[in-house]
Amino acid sequence: MTDEELIAYFEHAKLPDTLRLDRASTQYNVAQAVTYNLDLLRTDTSDHRCRHKLTRIAYAMENPYNGPEIPRY
Repeated sequence: MTDEELIAYFEHAKLPDTLRLDRASTQYNVAQAVTYNLDLLRTDTSDHRCRHKLTRIAYAMENPYNGPEIPRY
C-alpha cells in the first residue's frame, strides 16, 4: 500500500480496542497507535517503521489471527 492508501484506509476504518497481530503480538489502544503512526507518516515519509506498523494493523484487521497462543509455563 502507498502512503495515501494507508491514510485513506484508516480514515474510514472502525478500529477495535485491542487487536491480535500474530501469535506473539497484541496491539493495545489501536486507535491511539494508528493516530500516532499516521502523524509520523505524514511528517516524515522516509520513516519505514510507521508504515510497517500500519500495514501490520491493516492486515490484522482484514485477516484476524485465530491460532493458538504462545504457551505459558
